[in-house]
Amino acid sequence: SGIAKRCMRIYQTYINMMNENIRDAHATGRNPWEFEFVRNLPSSAQFNDSQPMVVMASPGMLQQGLSRELFELWCSDRRNGLVMPGYSVVGTLANHLLSEPKEIQTSGGDWVAVNLTITYV
Repeated sequence: SGIAKRCMRIYQTYINMMNENIRDAHATGRNPWEFEFVRNLPSSAQFNDSQPMVVMASPGMLQQGLSRELFELWCSDRRNGLVMPGYSVVGTLANHLLSEPKEIQTSGGDWVAVNLTITYV
């Protein structure tokens, strides 16, 4: 996401403020902010979910955007899971999921089953 990219630039700029492990990695030429298995996904059209993965998507309230698209695609499959960090605002899908509904209405107006595991942290 754009926010994640801006955060990474700040982290890279202020290496001297990081812990000793980060400073040492940077001093020896290893970039501690290059993650082998983390990729930015510009759009869901470029997404391939043919293998197991962890996706961090925003917005967290699941009202729209990539998080909502992926939730609607994956929520009916009980092999999938959702970790909800933080809080959820009343009136949002994230908040509605607290009541453990059996189905939800998609953005397109269809109804889909909610079979995935939901964990709140």
